[in-house]
Amino acid sequence: MTRTVPTADTSSTPPAGSPRDSRRLVVISVDAMSVVDVPFARTLPNFSRVLAGSWGSAEAIYPTVTYPNHTSQTTARTAAGHGIYANELVQPGSRRPDWFWDARAIAAPTIFDLAAAQGLTSATVGWPVTGWSPSIDIAVPEIWDPAGLEATLAVLRDAASERGRAYVDAHAAEIGWDSKHRFGQFNTAVAVDMIRTDAPDVLFVHLVDVDSARHTTGRFTPEVREAFERVDGWIGEILDALEESGVAEDANVAIVSDHGHVEVGRCLRANNLLVQEGLVRLDDSGEVASWDAWVHGCGLTGQLHLNPEAEESAQDRVLDLVDRWVADPEIPIAAFHPLADMREDYGYSGPFLGVLEGTSGTNFQNLWEGRSLYGRFDDDYTFLLSQHGHLPEQDIQAVFAMVGPDIVEGGKFSRCTVPDEAATFAHLLGLQFPEADGAAVSEILREPALSLAR
Repeated sequence: MTRTVPTADTSSTPPAGSPRDSRRLVVISVDAMSVVDVPFARTLPNFSRVLAGSWGSAEAIYPTVTYPNHTSQTTARTAAGHGIYANELVQPGSRRPDWFWDARAIAAPTIFDLAAAQGLTSATVGWPVTGWSPSIDIAVPEIWDPAGLEATLAVLRDAASERGRAYVDAHAAEIGWDSKHRFGQFNTAVAVDMIRTDAPDVLFVHLVDVDSARHTTGRFTPEVREAFERVDGWIGEILDALEESGVAEDANVAIVSDHGHVEVGRCLRANNLLVQEGLVRLDDSGEVASWDAWVHGCGLTGQLHLNPEAEESAQDRVLDLVDRWVADPEIPIAAFHPLADMREDYGYSGPFLGVLEGTSGTNFQNLWEGRSLYGRFDDDYTFLLSQHGHLPEQDIQAVFAMVGPDIVEGGKFSRCTVPDEAATFAHLLGLQFPEADGAAVSEILREPALSLAR
């Protein structure tokens, strides 16, 4: 059973006429929703409430995975600008690396920083890379501990803001746990409670059920349909809370997503190949003892890392090996993209030599044991059925939709980028990023942002 969080002390609330009187913004991320899903989403009662505004296709940044793109949605920067270059930290030898949970790793100003500077209150629920945030007033971040529910609650309370901990405690019973965490109902309950109790000016909420269903069952399955129906109900709870709280007329509401999905045909353990070449060395128990090179899986691509302490000859040896991989038809690697090319073409940078692009449907794993390749028809294949992390222009694109007092009704646009979404959010709040890799999507605005037009 959950309880409502007590109303916050409002003695320091800015007076009328201050920036708090600007429009409210609510951003709901439906992780892995794509433009192909829009026709079905329109048949659902609550998705259709937002899609009645304006919507279009949104091209993700590279890598097309959750944490870099959700950071772009709050910074208007690509990975080279905000510094979140993957979901997981690079931890060679770890089977379950930590994720980029800590907001202090972001290298660019966020919309929450800008909001705080203008006296606007902000809140996040399950939004990636918001743990230990210095600027979010009410942060309930996405974070977990694979050890289980109790350990997850402990780290969630630690990473949340002081006010956020009250929401964690009030709604902890709504976190689901089977083989892993299930945050959907919890995130929704917390968001609804926040709207009714604290009424933040800016609220970002992350719902992952569609993505989870696609990973485990495939792109377009009955389970994915059920996930959409479940998420639709949660969106309805959030929209209804806005109306019941009397703030709906002043709220611009967005549905965003971060990537599409590609069907997986095989899983590649490139680090197994590096073990065979002596570039990763194991101890007697089969654990990683030392390494010269490491492939950090990023879904359908992988980052090629070189140990800074490796011998000078190691880089030439590794790059020669990669050339041989690309030329070998039995190794499902289509290309190697050097870091300079990735920075030029995709605004992507990080502490690695470049990016390995798999052949279609090849999922990169960080593991090193077993064998290097696992195919879908293998008896011991127990891995993901659908994945992302591909180059942004490939396959199905994400979605950006908005409705509200400042949004055109029945509007459409052909394509924007994920950084454009953040620039749009900032414009609607009367804010502006000091640097941006995107611009406001003027086609959806009742009063186009002429100075920021794409």
